[in-house]
Amino acid sequence: MALGQEQGDLLACLVKVLGGSREDFAEVGLERLSLDARHKGRIRYLATLRFESHRAFQECSLPPGCRLVRAPEAPDFTVPRVTHAPRVVVVGTGPAGLFCTLRLLAHGIQPIVLERGPRMDQRIQKVERLWNEGILDPEANAQFGEGGAGTFSDGKLTTRTGHMFTKHVLELFVQFGAKPEILYQAKPHIGTELIQDCVVRMRQWAEGQGAIFRFDTALQDLRWSRGRISAAVTRSGEEIPCDHLVLAPGHSARDTLEMLHRHAMGMERKPFAMGLRIEHPQELIDRAQYGVSAGHPSLGAADYKLVCNLGPDRAAYSFCMCPGGEVIQCASEPGGVVVNGMSRSRRDSGFANSGLVAKVNVQDFPSDHTLSGMHLQRTWEEAAFRAAGESYGAPAMSVEDFLRARATGKITRHRFRPKAVPADLRQCLPDFVVDQLAEALPVFDRKIRGFTSREALLLGIESRTSSPVRIVRGDNGQSITHPGVYPCGEGAGYAGGITSAAVDGIRIADLVADSAPVVDVSAIQ
Repeated sequence: MALGQEQGDLLACLVKVLGGSREDFAEVGLERLSLDARHKGRIRYLATLRFESHRAFQECSLPPGCRLVRAPEAPDFTVPRVTHAPRVVVVGTGPAGLFCTLRLLAHGIQPIVLERGPRMDQRIQKVERLWNEGILDPEANAQFGEGGAGTFSDGKLTTRTGHMFTKHVLELFVQFGAKPEILYQAKPHIGTELIQDCVVRMRQWAEGQGAIFRFDTALQDLRWSRGRISAAVTRSGEEIPCDHLVLAPGHSARDTLEMLHRHAMGMERKPFAMGLRIEHPQELIDRAQYGVSAGHPSLGAADYKLVCNLGPDRAAYSFCMCPGGEVIQCASEPGGVVVNGMSRSRRDSGFANSGLVAKVNVQDFPSDHTLSGMHLQRTWEEAAFRAAGESYGAPAMSVEDFLRARATGKITRHRFRPKAVPADLRQCLPDFVVDQLAEALPVFDRKIRGFTSREALLLGIESRTSSPVRIVRGDNGQSITHPGVYPCGEGAGYAGGITSAAVDGIRIADLVADSAPVVDVSAIQ
């Protein structure tokens, strides 16, 4: 489809391609819509349409590039309801914990959900205070609080997970307030302000179905009886009895990982990535990606995905690219600086930003200690805090200065809050990360003209790309060392974004329900 026709008369399009009349087709809709910008002078949309028809199409002659396939059977999302519901505690209200809760309710299980941070409205106030005044609350920030880290992000729902629950996750987001377009967009995103609303609606619905949410309630310890989990212990000392505990704490709950390590829970070191955020004027990226079509009303803010392989086990790449967004302060520990990217649904900030990160392998960790990757993250977050003048600003450096290994103190305009502090970012990362980024940047500039220009700014550091630890679980979803504990989501090492974490939460809920007697079957609501 040419630009401007993507929201046109789909039925007329089918008649044009397949022949016949409008009466031959019913239930016509978009199944998938993706942008093809490979040829800058002829940008177009590629569309997959779904429809019902009684016509036979065996001898239908299709134009080049078109094909006709029979649609697969729709997945069955019905679930068995249990007869005797076990006592379940879910730790964390990020996408893994929240979607696990929704699925448990469908099974007839009413969990208690623990969240160390506050409800959304209070959390937003604390985050804004950090961004505007530089005052950090370690329990209420862009990492902790209702909705988890994903509620202060671009709200991207793209995933490489091919699980059938992926579409189900998108449908649930729409049910709770997301725009229906995410069901067919090749790169669906919700936006920070809308995903926050969705999360609150999901929680309110779950409460109406019997789930109990306990905010400002941090998990402090676990209790065991006869070799199984028996209770979750909160920071106040309260013991909450449970038969199963779903552990979905997110990738920044370092005190939780330390507690699990003391209990000798089975965990293993895991590679992750570390680097910086790079910010450009959005119009620079639009021109590079769209050419003469930049600014067309059918085109949103352009994105990009860049990879530079640098030899065995080494690579640098863009991460969590946010068109029309802003770089945000995501610190969660006193004395450490962490940045990430966020954009609202309209993606209209005028700036583009992306993580610019390099692989960190377990061989790069400072020791063989299970939590040594976490210690590595913390070391360099503290270095970034010092580089920012011991503040929750962000150390910043022009790309030109980074490549020339000089710190002139000159930085370009930006949107970062509370402040960007001119600094030598090469002193805020391990040498092996700096070397990979410095080698990759000129390669990226050849792919996106102006990528390393004087308009490009680096801010640091991006260290929470994923968990540096995996809590090992068996085929039954339970910890291999501590029965009854179900490690789940990104923080446990089993997901890499909102959608994959939500899918993992649904899968774990089904495994929890598998351990209980079943009475009947009913559709998930």
